[in-house]
Amino acid sequence: LALDRYTHFTSPIRRYADMVVHRLLNATLAVEQGAEPVKAPAGNKEMEELAEHINNRNRAAQRAQNLSVELFQCLFFKERDPETDPRCVAGAVIYSIRDDGVLVFIPEYGVKGPVYLKNKEGQVVSVGPDGTCEWQSGSIQRHSDHIRTTYVCGSTTFRLFDHITVRVSVSSSSCHADTLNMEVISNKPHRSSSAPQQVSSQGRNQLVQEVVRLAEEAQKEAKKPKLSREEREFRQSKTPNLYSLLEEIREMSLLDLETVSRTCEEPHPPERTQVDT
Repeated sequence: LALDRYTHFTSPIRRYADMVVHRLLNATLAVEQGAEPVKAPAGNKEMEELAEHINNRNRAAQRAQNLSVELFQCLFFKERDPETDPRCVAGAVIYSIRDDGVLVFIPEYGVKGPVYLKNKEGQVVSVGPDGTCEWQSGSIQRHSDHIRTTYVCGSTTFRLFDHITVRVSVSSSSCHADTLNMEVISNKPHRSSSAPQQVSSQGRNQLVQEVVRLAEEAQKEAKKPKLSREEREFRQSKTPNLYSLLEEIREMSLLDLETVSRTCEEPHPPERTQVDT
């Protein structure tokens, strides 16, 4: 807004940040109207700490939402072969330029992510006469509204809001969560659609239905027996597990070593058998 001081509020949502702003405004208006001074709702230090806390919670909520969406999308593409499944190929729109590639948005699935035009080996994307892309030795130059790859046979320019075709796959790692990987396969649009909004809606509905189907299948396969109260509390099965082992180690660590040694050395009395008379 190019202002030194400003505030915001969203009504009638009444978020806690909005309530704080309303209280401060009411207190200020009351003083301007001649009301007797009252204790301020909060001091500068308290307001700064409160604002920082609210901002941290807001960022945490946004991150949780983004991670949930990414997980949802990975579940859809993980069960598909990107080389043979046509649903892994989609049209994308370039919306940002980076040093080594572009950021794209796939309307069909609501996916955003980077598309690299330069790989780790120093090769760049080259485009053939039919629009297909492959890796070749070359260089890359970034500009404010476009990026150009130069190779032996010529050069190719990717501009903001260009429509390209990408292949979507899932990159798995033993150390990190699965992530989506997008690779440009053509600098031309994937398809010409007279109703792009309808295509986008169909793609998202298909994604939702597929993930719901996978979740239902997983629930059918996981037929677990009834759990005891303690097992339900800790969500553990009756089979040996990490929780039961740690509990056993904890109990052993609390025992007196001398008592344990004497108990182990003492002979056990013979079991009594009951004889019917």
